[in-house]
Amino acid sequence: MIDCAEYSKEFPLSDEIIYLNHAAVSPWPRKTTDAIIKFTDENLVYGASNYPEWIKTETSLRKQIQLLINAPSSDDIALLKNTSEALSVVAYGLSWSEGDEIIIPDQEFPSNRIVWESLIDKGVNVITVNITDAEVPENAIIDAITSSTRLISVSSVQYTSGLRLNLEPIGVACKSNNILFCVDAIQSLGVFEMDVQKIHAD
Repeated sequence: MIDCAEYSKEFPLSDEIIYLNHAAVSPWPRKTTDAIIKFTDENLVYGASNYPEWIKTETSLRKQIQLLINAPSSDDIALLKNTSEALSVVAYGLSWSEGDEIIIPDQEFPSNRIVWESLIDKGVNVITVNITDAEVPENAIIDAITSSTRLISVSSVQYTSGLRLNLEPIGVACKSNNILFCVDAIQSLGVFEMDVQKIHAD
């Protein structure tokens, strides 16, 4: 059984606040705050003298993330500031050709829409699929695939409706058609199992 009191100690919020976290901006847990204070105090006094220890911490974190999402290797893990930056690295790290298509659902969080729309001036077409009215949202996404589809980007859980997508059939369709599959898992990671190999996420 979960001990809620232990979790509450991690979030000593003011009594004036009832915080309903929706996996966007949230208060830091005490552990995070303590770690940041320790790091900044260390850096203030010793500068980068302990850099080798920082690398060990980073390496350990990469290995933990690899296990959490079943990535093939810890070398596959990139550490970035936030989801928006990560999606930008993907979007602008690829070479695009005139007529390439990107498929996204119509319920996407702005971070997973605006970055792809920013590629329109490169001749990329962003196809927005209506999953709101679809009987099977995953099929609606798959049915939108054409010979020009280069990438499909979805959130594992849609932030407006709470719809949790079944990622595996989308990933299988991507792999079968040589399409890149980009998954924003911020809404579900740590709550549900995330196996990037099983869902064929790139």
